[in-house]
Amino acid sequence: MPDVSPKDVLLHLLKGAILKGKPDGVVLSGGIDSSLLAALAPRGMLNLGVTAVFGGSDARDRAYSKMVAGRLGIRHVIVEYGIDEAANAAREIVRSMRTFDHVEIRNDITIYLAMKLCREEGIACAMTGDGGDELFAGYEYMLRMDEHELSSYINSLSGKWTFSANRIGAQLGVGVSQPYLDPEVVEFARNLPYGWRVHKSGKTLGKWVLRSLLEELGFPEIAYRRKEPIELGSGSESISRLLNEALGEGADEIVTEALDDGVRFWSREQAYFYKIFKEIFGRVPRPFPGESSCACCGAPLDANRVVCSYCGFNNWDKG
Repeated sequence: MPDVSPKDVLLHLLKGAILKGKPDGVVLSGGIDSSLLAALAPRGMLNLGVTAVFGGSDARDRAYSKMVAGRLGIRHVIVEYGIDEAANAAREIVRSMRTFDHVEIRNDITIYLAMKLCREEGIACAMTGDGGDELFAGYEYMLRMDEHELSSYINSLSGKWTFSANRIGAQLGVGVSQPYLDPEVVEFARNLPYGWRVHKSGKTLGKWVLRSLLEELGFPEIAYRRKEPIELGSGSESISRLLNEALGEGADEIVTEALDDGVRFWSREQAYFYKIFKEIFGRVPRPFPGESSCACCGAPLDANRVVCSYCGFNNWDKG
């Protein structure tokens, strides 16, 4: 009996995970992870694909997500949001995620507004591509690791990750399906041979098993789409800068006030979100005796997270 290809095994596992989650909508960026899930969902299961992009930006997600939805026959809505919608969403995200990490917040704005539209459209459960990058070497820095380093890192990461979609969905009353986080898929990925994660032939590419599946399913444009952070694909990279510009000289006062509170920003872009955080929660909590604290904001560190959950500073890579 011939050996079963890892592609075939993953195909079976992902289809099963999708059926278990019973999504009727998908947050569709047009990237590898969400596009593959949309392509594997049974015909007619997904009533809606939603893509959120910052209005007026050169967001590449527009064209790619439209192409995927069109080929799959999924009704597709693109949410074009402005700075006012972003500011309102940011306040809700700070409240629910209890953070002033500007990177997480501006990324979560896109997720929040996509999920909000799902709720408005009557979607009971939205599917997301969370975990695809982490499990299958989707980040550039992972491609610089050797086989042993990458395997160890993914095994460690899969026990520490957190994703915002669950808490955002709970806040909005929308269920969330995350097929890549299905225990069987995670176990498969943890044992996947290096060559199915990273392909080296001219150009080094991560997520090789996912790319191969997408190409076989008739989506070569997506299979070889360059990995882009969510803020580039959605055009949200300028949001925190624009919000801070709206503060004017008030941003300097917030920075000074934060220092008085024992909080040092690792990026000036945190000022706007720290102002919201303080209005809602007051001061950043301090650790109990014996607990480790963040080198930037002084908050207690969660042993199960790579970065500080309050300010986003990477205390494990201080250099």
